[in-house]
Amino acid sequence: MIQTFINSEEGTIIKAERFQPNNWINMTQPSRDEMEEVAEYFNIPIEFLEDPLDPEESARIEYDEETNSTLIINDFPIIDENIKQTLSYITVPIGIILSKGYIITICSREHEMFNKLMNRRFDLRMKSRFLLEVLFTVATMYNNTLKRLNRERLRIESNLRTSLTNKQLYELMELEKSLVYFLTSLTANGDTIKRIFRSRSIKLYDDDKELLEDLMIENTQALSTTELYTNILESIAGSYSSLIGNEMNNIMRLLTLVTVFLTLPTLVFSFFGMNVDLPELTWLGTVSVALILMALTYVFLVKKNIFK
Repeated sequence: MIQTFINSEEGTIIKAERFQPNNWINMTQPSRDEMEEVAEYFNIPIEFLEDPLDPEESARIEYDEETNSTLIINDFPIIDENIKQTLSYITVPIGIILSKGYIITICSREHEMFNKLMNRRFDLRMKSRFLLEVLFTVATMYNNTLKRLNRERLRIESNLRTSLTNKQLYELMELEKSLVYFLTSLTANGDTIKRIFRSRSIKLYDDDKELLEDLMIENTQALSTTELYTNILESIAGSYSSLIGNEMNNIMRLLTLVTVFLTLPTLVFSFFGMNVDLPELTWLGTVSVALILMALTYVFLVKKNIFK
């Protein structure tokens, strides 16, 4: 799908019917024919349109001297639709292509990111400003998503204190997986932002540099928060792993003690039930011998602090 936008006379962003100067072209899950059409019309390498559609593509910045166009790829968070049981996120690359007279954004997944941009007022001729607005929106999405993940973590942790189930551990695992995606993507995004600051192909004005600094701060904050939440989850997972091991040890110890006490009467009754000459004891005497052995064993175990 291809959508085109232009500035209205009031400065807002509105839809356009066809390609024209200072267009913003937004491509979502484009077909091969659509990519070839855009690549030919705007004279850009077809690889600039193909690379952002690869879910494994890493964030980076690339400049093509022949066409004087720049590709910037950043990862942004979306909900993993393949996981139905709990909240889980993955990251998806988005490409922003800048050149003289146009801006192209391309992504393999539908998203609401650009709905926020369309509600703002800025000149599409200011391409570097548009780029920074997109990247700042991405960084803000990470911080908002991290707040949601933290609320989910607190809920799971509260449930774990009352009952420990496989479902809760699975939810905790999905949160940890989401943070791993975030940590990898935010690190690559941060490197890309630093390269934009040093890039000669993207002209930055004074206001742009201020926004770029805010962008770097926002991305750094998201990265620090992700690292903090990852450490917390690892600590929680380690603690509950130790708790599960301790509970298992207690259960095994209890079963062992029950086995010992049940074995003693069986041993006594089997001994006096053998077909050999033994001192004659009544049934009550045999039971008394078993009880005495159990009592002696209990006293021995108490002295060894087995029941603590």
